[in-house]
Amino acid sequence: MSDKREVSLASVVAGYSALVIALGMAVYGVYQYVAMPGKTVLGLMLEHSLHVIVLGLLIYGTLYAVLYGKVVKPIHDLYLKLYAITRGNLSSIEVDSRIVEIAQIAEGVQLLLDGMDRSVPEVSLTELSRRTQKIRSIAKEADALNTSDKDFLMNVANEIDEVVKQLCLTKRAEQEVGVE
Repeated sequence: MSDKREVSLASVVAGYSALVIALGMAVYGVYQYVAMPGKTVLGLMLEHSLHVIVLGLLIYGTLYAVLYGKVVKPIHDLYLKLYAITRGNLSSIEVDSRIVEIAQIAEGVQLLLDGMDRSVPEVSLTELSRRTQKIRSIAKEADALNTSDKDFLMNVANEIDEVVKQLCLTKRAEQEVGVE
């Protein structure tokens, strides 16, 4: 990760909107100064400062609330769903958003989920464990194989054991999610 400070999309858009209001009022103040020679610079600054502050706060608050509810929160929900997928939760995705781009992202994640093979392989996990034990017993026999073959078989048996454990954990996680 970089050392840059992360800010919310809602804050960025609202901040830029407030800045545009301030610049617009400044340009309007310059126009008024040129068009109305009787106005002083200090008088125009004070008059427009109040407008800038009030409008800036109103627009900032409104944009922040709307963007947070309509964009930031649904994106955060998608992030949580993607995190859950990395933990084995392959349930379908539902996002409560009418924003087209967010719906497209959610649809893309759903397509990814649908394309994944959710099932445990046809061979039973018990049978894999039994075969692993047989590989180990062959590898332990004194005359059966040379040392490199035995090491290879032991490594394969260990890899199979690890895959079986992961499949069991994934299957258990799917069953727990189905219960909730």
